[in-house]
Amino acid sequence: MRDVIPPPVPGLDLRREYGHHQSAAIRAGGLVFCSGMVAINPETGEREHGTVTSETCRIFENLKLLLASAGSSLDRIVQVHAMIYDRIEYDVLNRAYRRYVPNAPPSRTVMSVQIEAGFKVMLDVIAAAERRDGAEIDPARQVVEPGDPALNGLRRNQLPLSPAVRTGDFVFVSGMTAIDPATGDRLHGTVAAETRQILTNIAHLLDVAGSSLAKIVKVNALIYSMLEYENMNAVYREFFPTDPPARTVCGAGLIGGHKVEIECTALV
Repeated sequence: MRDVIPPPVPGLDLRREYGHHQSAAIRAGGLVFCSGMVAINPETGEREHGTVTSETCRIFENLKLLLASAGSSLDRIVQVHAMIYDRIEYDVLNRAYRRYVPNAPPSRTVMSVQIEAGFKVMLDVIAAAERRDGAEIDPARQVVEPGDPALNGLRRNQLPLSPAVRTGDFVFVSGMTAIDPATGDRLHGTVAAETRQILTNIAHLLDVAGSSLAKIVKVNALIYSMLEYENMNAVYREFFPTDPPARTVCGAGLIGGHKVEIECTALV
């Protein structure tokens, strides 16, 4: 069943306030899909432009209200797309982000993009919901760690995200860059080399989660230049030779000097 979640307070109704043709959130299949959220005063609907820190905190406070009205909460978030206006603000975003997801954080991908109305931050969130009778989804939200600890560069770098989160029928994999599975060090190379290493590491992580590349339903791939599209595609075809998953590819400013970052959602 598909349920539209009405805004819990008037200011979060961006359809009414600004003519955005969207619902605040949709609940379906045991998950809550939230529209991309920017810093809005929840009572008045006024835009609250500020620093990356202030906008991030306002968004999370509003997400608390919206998720609670949908039968969920911040600690049940399984995936975040964090969009910032400039990748130089990455560490600033992380400091604010940690306040709201300090333990077992969700999977996450951070992108440097243009955001509407001059905002600095937008968060796009999916969370696990509770059943209508109040019982938790079975299986519960679980953080998936790589079988090879060297692959968990996210933890080693103390980033506020989990490699993957499993809930219900799905596993959500964080945006992954090229990591050496032997040492955990970053691997910088050609678009082809980075793509091959990322997909090899994703295959390992999905295996640990009880899934596989063949069960991926959606891929989002970020590359530093769209001129490299065919170089990425040539390697990508090796891993998905038939019936490939749905996919979106775009050029983006990536963190850490990488050329490629890939995230995915798979069935378990």
